[in-house]
Amino acid sequence: MNMKTKKSINSRRGGGSPDATMTWWKYLFLASLILMVSFLVRLNYQLVKKIGPPASGDAVTAAGAERGGNDYVAASIDGNVGGVGNAREEESDAQKRLTSLRKQVSSMKEKVGTMKGMVKEIQGQDNSGVSLSHRDSNINDQGEFQRLTCTPEVAEKQAIRMNKRFNEWWSHSACPDQVWMENIHSVFDVAMGETHDSSKPYRILDIGCNKGYTSADFLDALSPGTNINPHTLVDAIRSIAREMNTKFDRDGGVCNDSNKPLNKDRETKSKTEVHCFEPSPATFNMLMKARTKLMPHGVNNPDEKAMWQIHNVGLHEVNSQMSWHSACATSVGDELCTIVPDGTQDSIPVPVVTVDKFLEDTYPAEEKTVVHMLKIDAEGLDPAVLAGSTLLLTQNRAIMVMFEFNPGLSEGDSPHGMWGRGGKPRKKLLEVTTWLDQLGYDCYLDTRLVDERERDKGVPEAPALYRITGDCLTEEPRVRGWANVVCASRKFGSVALMLRNLATMVS
Repeated sequence: MNMKTKKSINSRRGGGSPDATMTWWKYLFLASLILMVSFLVRLNYQLVKKIGPPASGDAVTAAGAERGGNDYVAASIDGNVGGVGNAREEESDAQKRLTSLRKQVSSMKEKVGTMKGMVKEIQGQDNSGVSLSHRDSNINDQGEFQRLTCTPEVAEKQAIRMNKRFNEWWSHSACPDQVWMENIHSVFDVAMGETHDSSKPYRILDIGCNKGYTSADFLDALSPGTNINPHTLVDAIRSIAREMNTKFDRDGGVCNDSNKPLNKDRETKSKTEVHCFEPSPATFNMLMKARTKLMPHGVNNPDEKAMWQIHNVGLHEVNSQMSWHSACATSVGDELCTIVPDGTQDSIPVPVVTVDKFLEDTYPAEEKTVVHMLKIDAEGLDPAVLAGSTLLLTQNRAIMVMFEFNPGLSEGDSPHGMWGRGGKPRKKLLEVTTWLDQLGYDCYLDTRLVDERERDKGVPEAPALYRITGDCLTEEPRVRGWANVVCASRKFGSVALMLRNLATMVS
């Protein structure tokens, strides 16, 4: 899942929609305004101290300041500056300094005026955390997003562009830009509303963790000060390989994940729990070593607000166990490390649980545990993992869901994959997304934006997302390879609106 900075969107984690960032920006602007006024007062004090009090006969005019932070303090000083010694030279130097200071004050005045306007706009927010000037008519008073549908004409137009995109770049959905990840921290904050308990952590379930790049990406987005990100992770992985005198296959991720742009904020630490589920014993052991390098003081260190929990279990629709190829015992990223039929010689049994059971056992004291992102990449068994999350999804306690659609996996031996013609049992993408739609989720095919190289070749622009639910996709997509689907609960209207706005062909 590749992600690059695009000219058409805000830089990595540095922007986002106004709806998603309002709560965050409110405090930033108010704090900035206070600091700005304090600076101007200090600047005026230094000016008077440096130049000295007005001499007899000088004309000194001071521009007063309104109380309450509504204006700035400035001084306009005319006349001669007396001194000792060479009066003319000192006068000239003082006037130069005074002119420079006046320019700085004037510039600061303009900035404060801009800040005042922004603060007034922010003060017009309602309790949902969404600016009234940006509220969408499709979000009701409870903050829920209405279900939208596509006309046959819009659905056909989108399908033509989407299928053509597969010809332009076969992996456009295999390694998408994930534009929706921009400023995901604020997106989740707005979704939880003003009543959100800050003591509750962000929760990410990374099912099919593999080398851990999705975990690292969310840790960087939500708690960058923890310093677990795709860049530090690949360094740790390669260090482990050197210690083992080996090299792990695709150690930077199949989509060059280790080169993703990082969060501009490098200091913030937020309460975050990322649960990484990796059934392969060899990959699990590698991840544990990587975590030790990245979190040398331990996962429960009180100085670190973020936690990266790694589990050597699989997720499924039942609580049982599955068999994995013997290569999984020693090889990290080996193509042979796959699910095999029960009873296969030398196979490795690995326990599997449902998402609902995991949440029940892990958070017994919480009546309704909220999961901010349910990410699934389960070797073609994604529909089974979703089925094992029925309670979570039925209650709309997963704000977002992301899963992989890979019909090609079903061409292998059973039970390797449920998608495609050979799936056992076979599941179609539209069957799964229709079920999610009925539960209250809007789903989209994630994709890559058209880059400069393609534009030079005349490739027309493409949206960041293609809407699937709401009759917006009526036929199975002509996926070449694999694709990624991202969904948002309509219960969390601001998140559903964010995804809808990225599907520009149906907005």
